[in-house]
Amino acid sequence: MGAIHLIKNDPGLPSIKPIQPGSEIYRSGYWTIAEDTAAKLIDGKIYFHEKQVASSFFGGIIKEAKLVREGQYDGVVFTFKRDPACIGVKTSQDGWSQEMKIILEQE
Repeated sequence: MGAIHLIKNDPGLPSIKPIQPGSEIYRSGYWTIAEDTAAKLIDGKIYFHEKQVASSFFGGIIKEAKLVREGQYDGVVFTFKRDPACIGVKTSQDGWSQEMKIILEQE
């Protein structure tokens, strides 16, 4: 398990949305991340930020990470269960790569 922090501020990309109305299970994608790295994040936490220095505005526990190619989109889609504990979380500035910061537990 681990965690991933993502910058979600491009209105042109698909939004974070429930898999069905009223569900606590959400999907977000399409993220450029290696499939094997994404698989290591299952059961870990996902946090969405507007900026690296901002607290997270949404997040949850990752249930699935799957490479998806749909039309113009190509990347990993995370399916996660919303968790209020993942809102308002800040992370340090180190470890960011553009729009993503991945924290894998030490093995």
